[in-house]
Amino acid sequence: MSQDQTNPPIEENAAKLSQDAYQDIRRMIFFNEFRPGQQVSARKLASQQEMSLTPVFQALKILEHNGILRHETNRGFFVAKITPHEVEEVYRLRELIEVSLVPHVIAALDENGERLLREALAAYFEASRSKPIKVRLAKDMAFHMTMAKLSGQGISVWILRYLYDLLYLRYDNDLISYRPNDASGKEHQAIFEAVISRDVEKTQAVVRNHIRIICKGTLREMQEMKQEIESMDF
Repeated sequence: MSQDQTNPPIEENAAKLSQDAYQDIRRMIFFNEFRPGQQVSARKLASQQEMSLTPVFQALKILEHNGILRHETNRGFFVAKITPHEVEEVYRLRELIEVSLVPHVIAALDENGERLLREALAAYFEASRSKPIKVRLAKDMAFHMTMAKLSGQGISVWILRYLYDLLYLRYDNDLISYRPNDASGKEHQAIFEAVISRDVEKTQAVVRNHIRIICKGTLREMQEMKQEIESMDF
């Protein structure tokens, strides 16, 4: 067998290992096995995942490139911390994208799309009743991403997923739990009902309002936490 025939499977396997490592590390950051500001050891990860350093290091470099990790010379990789300015910018971009996708979502909506959106909403409500905050957050994201995917606008969906990563991998649990479940639930229900009714303007309005409320609350929580830390006397 020629070298050209053997290279593709080897390269594909290496790419898969890197992707697997990337998804595992991403999941670990999301569920706070690594917190914002904490160091991420490539050697420990390779040992835990039972793979060589190469795919793990490649995954860490991708996460660095995506702004999830930062690298310090002679020290290694650390989970990046999000700033209030970045939070505001990400939510502004989320609003632009999600609102712009609404006409495409409604134009493409069929019985299967309604079913997918209804299932995503039900999963969100189930999680909001009893699940840990990170699970609730994942189901919240899944609801929004389900609706976005129904639009068929692949590039916008990809960018939206990236924005969610910037938010949810880089800020702490303490900045997520400020909203009562019933308030957030009513907003998700309103979005669902507006989509199902095929009302573009109403859907855009409730999506816009929902995102702005979340952004405002998160920024307020970050400011309050900063003031509390500054006022502590050790």
